[in-house]
Amino acid sequence: MSNLPDQTLIRSAARKLAISGAQEISVITELRSQGHDPELVRMAIEQAQLRLKAANAWGPSGSSREKWFFTRDGLEQASHPLVAQLHADVIAQGDFTQVVDLTAGLGSDSAAFIEAGLGTTSVEQEVRTAKLLAANLPNAQVIVGDCTEFDEHKWEPETTAIFVDPARRTGTRSPDGSRALPERDPQRWSPPLTFVTDLADTFSVFMKAAPAFTPPEGWASFIVSLDGSLIEIFTTNAARGTYAVMIDSHNESAHVIAREEETEHSIFSAPKARGENLLDEGKGFLYELDPAITRAELSLQVADELGLTPVGEKGLWLYGLESLSMNGARSYQIHDTFDVKDIKARTHHTPGIALKTKDGRREIKDLRKECGKPDHNEWAVVILGSGSSEKAVLVRRAS
Repeated sequence: MSNLPDQTLIRSAARKLAISGAQEISVITELRSQGHDPELVRMAIEQAQLRLKAANAWGPSGSSREKWFFTRDGLEQASHPLVAQLHADVIAQGDFTQVVDLTAGLGSDSAAFIEAGLGTTSVEQEVRTAKLLAANLPNAQVIVGDCTEFDEHKWEPETTAIFVDPARRTGTRSPDGSRALPERDPQRWSPPLTFVTDLADTFSVFMKAAPAFTPPEGWASFIVSLDGSLIEIFTTNAARGTYAVMIDSHNESAHVIAREEETEHSIFSAPKARGENLLDEGKGFLYELDPAITRAELSLQVADELGLTPVGEKGLWLYGLESLSMNGARSYQIHDTFDVKDIKARTHHTPGIALKTKDGRREIKDLRKECGKPDHNEWAVVILGSGSSEKAVLVRRAS
């Protein structure tokens, strides 16, 4: 495509940056001395840097996108390839033959739709981004325009799915200038939530949103984590139910737990007290649940199914006497239970400790100062509860 550096120039820039230790000015000078256009050289270096950033973020799952063109904001906002694949898999379960991606950006989700065999139309409002989108997806139908001007009469609702990932950031940057701040009001998203829900009166709509978003009543919710970090809620009016989806990029796999809406969970009785008593004795195992499970409010269901006991105040941790291997949780063997004020004395023998405080109200920086230990990936202190019920648990990672 014209006005873009060719792949050979980008590869040359990438090689030279790697050899020179990212001395950008020397690479610019060398490439320009070879007769390359200065603007194309600048763009080639930028693309080489962004491709390296994408490769580091996406790993092997991004191999099909290794020759893509990026912008800094576009890469930051693009769906991880495995998450985009999830979006495509969910849509492909319906009787749809085509998808209209109303917020295509650089094309990460559109690429997954195409790979799933769905006819794909990609809409992008920003002209420069649309040019990069067309270069990334030469076989896609790209429309440059405002998605709120979508002409629904051109599409058959029975066979057309609508995908939308509203822009949820303002033009205001964070205090360190690194990125735009999140927009809390869905009506100020682009497109606004009312536009999406109005489309849902006619079409099957699939929307990506921030994890804290509460979908419209009756819509299915797929709460998605990637490598243990909560990243989004994927919601649609074409299905029902609540699902925790835990994606492992290292194994390129996903584990799904569906909420059993009619199941009654009876774990707030005697087993809980017994579990906490045994925990006080420094025996057994703690299980740190994946945030997708807790956000989907599936902690009690998982505990009931596995015969474990919730401990703490926020449903983040389960307790059991035996070591279990389970998807969606990291296990730790308990070594000691103590009062938080004794953290320095009770952890003196460890090389370092991770501090897990989400269930309580302690500040990590204060505890780090008190214990005088560096961070660690094997030993940890878990703070459970607050006030008179607060306790610290020294654990060692088991899985």
